[in-house]
Amino acid sequence: MMRFLFIALASLALFASPANAHKLKVFATVKGDHIAGYAFFIGGGRAQGTKWIAKDASGAIVAEGTTDMEGTYDFAPPNPASSDITITVNTQEGHIASAHVAADRLGGTSMHTPQTGSQDNVLQTSPANPAEAKPQLPSTSQLEPMIEAAVQRQVEPLLERIEQMDSHMRFTDIISGIFLIIGLAGIGLWARSRR
Repeated sequence: MMRFLFIALASLALFASPANAHKLKVFATVKGDHIAGYAFFIGGGRAQGTKWIAKDASGAIVAEGTTDMEGTYDFAPPNPASSDITITVNTQEGHIASAHVAADRLGGTSMHTPQTGSQDNVLQTSPANPAEAKPQLPSTSQLEPMIEAAVQRQVEPLLERIEQMDSHMRFTDIISGIFLIIGLAGIGLWARSRR
């Protein structure tokens, strides 16, 4: 019996994954011309007074600092951002987590360029008779940042909620762990009864 218990404990120690009770996670989002976010622990609590560092794709430091009492950080990336930025939070207690912000979210690389002779010129021409004048519509270059800002305001709470949902231990996780232990004990008892 003791030998079986020792083998079971040794196998659990070998195949056990790291505990997630205090796993650190980082949330990052683009707010206008700034990158803002926070660091938090799974199971609750923010990483307060923790050092963070932001690096570009080449590994050069873009910004660094310490999270505030709510675990938040905020910085202005270089303008224009030429590469993706990775924000890493390190609690110096073995908890390290990173978040990635793509350069196209920062306006570093444009996904498309307006063609010459586009509708920008057509929309801004004025008719000969002012009575027939239609209200001027914003140009594509003016409209694009407004749309991006509006979409970001709507999507940001969803991204934050998804990050929080992924990080919490669920009731099904606890039940699964209990039944895994019961199943392993059952396999052990079955193997023992075959002898």
